Amino acid sequence: MKFLRRTLGSPRLALALIILVGVWSMLATIIPQGHADAPEVEAWVAANGILGSITSAVGLHEAFGAPAFIAASIVLMLSTAVCSWDRTRVAVKRGRALGAGARITPEDVAHASDLTIPVDSALSDTDALARTASAFEAIGVKARIDGGVVRAVSPWWSVWGSPVFHWALVLLALAAFAGVLFRAEGNMVIPIGETKPDVPESYLVVEAGRLHSWDGVERSIRVDDFDPAMKKGDLELGAVPTVSVLDGDGQVIATEDVYPNNKLHAGSLSINAPTCGLTATIALQTAGGDSLPPVVQLVAFSQEASGGTEPLQPLVASNDAGQVLLRLMATVPLDPRGDGTFGEWIPKDPAAHIVLEDGAGTTLYDGIVRTGESAQLAGGGSVTLLDIGWYTHLALVDDPSIPVVYASMVLALLGLTMSLASRQQLVAAAVKSNEDERSLVVMMRLWRNVPTDRAEIEEVLTEALGGTPEGGTA
Repeated sequence: MKFLRRTLGSPRLALALIILVGVWSMLATIIPQGHADAPEVEAWVAANGILGSITSAVGLHEAFGAPAFIAASIVLMLSTAVCSWDRTRVAVKRGRALGAGARITPEDVAHASDLTIPVDSALSDTDALARTASAFEAIGVKARIDGGVVRAVSPWWSVWGSPVFHWALVLLALAAFAGVLFRAEGNMVIPIGETKPDVPESYLVVEAGRLHSWDGVERSIRVDDFDPAMKKGDLELGAVPTVSVLDGDGQVIATEDVYPNNKLHAGSLSINAPTCGLTATIALQTAGGDSLPPVVQLVAFSQEASGGTEPLQPLVASNDAGQVLLRLMATVPLDPRGDGTFGEWIPKDPAAHIVLEDGAGTTLYDGIVRTGESAQLAGGGSVTLLDIGWYTHLALVDDPSIPVVYASMVLALLGLTMSLASRQQLVAAAVKSNEDERSLVVMMRLWRNVPTDRAEIEEVLTEALGGTPEGGTA
């Protein structure tokens, strides 16, 4: 156990692990992330030969879930915990010393002195103490005279900066591991003005940690408004939805305009809006004259697709036995630009290219329908384009560790600031009288951020008191 503790507390081990985790994280921003069978991952591996094989073998395509990264992070967390404990023990010891230093007597100073300097016989005890205080002031050590002692004692909290910083790092690591187990993240598409419950069925894609539970989630997401080209002053923000999070009773918890660097936060939930697209609301009428409920086709922008859009996913109607009855796909032809690209906007003459097939694959309609118009289907019935609108593509992360992560970061910043800015010192001096001589005895604990050292203190006190230190350097 002693060997293990000594190993985990090694600064070299901690430095090596920090470098490993840092380099690994940097590589994760360069190499495509995703499952091994994801198209972008497969393409990257195939294009990079041996390098691609190595990254696949070590798990760099799922960098933050790879066994190597998890193992290194756990060891680094344990190393930081050992270091934090050691620093805590030191802080407790120093804190007790500072508390005692605030009450120290001349006899205590004489008993634990680190330096003894003879005092000129022409100086009284009061003069010697006054000159000592002035000498300390001259080298940046603010001292006061109290009870026959010149003392410069830091406050008790000054020693806690480093422990707070290191324990905050441990808390941050624990929160990160908890996040992997408890978090859920995915993509949800919501047309403007609509609401979706926060359940797995509402997501296009969703991944949840092993300990995440949907049972306690009673909320829904609503897109209240949408500005396809929002501007704030001279800043162009692009497409910006106004998103609300509602509780189980439908009451608004939080509302926010969501755009880059401005997410919506509601407790453990955070929402970003990376993309947007168009909606085509379509109504069908059967050959018998029955009207079916309108359906909404989500249409994604794609400069590679013919017409500039493609269906996000086809719409399928099935019977209770799972047999496909109808399959509908629609796109919205965009207005072309002069450079051969398409304007990602609702076209000036809104229309949809609708393809409708029956369960056997027979085409019932394949053509362009403009807003408000209807087209006849093969075999009877009609299809009507009711509206072309917008949807917003939301990226949701539900991570209960996020408040803990923010709190640990604040604590780490506070601890680091305290460690870098606060002075840790205990300096006390008193006059000690023997039968035939008097001397100044000095106790010094110069731990951190002290603007002087023992040699300088010896020098200035010797000059101020007119003596030669016993065992000193002057």
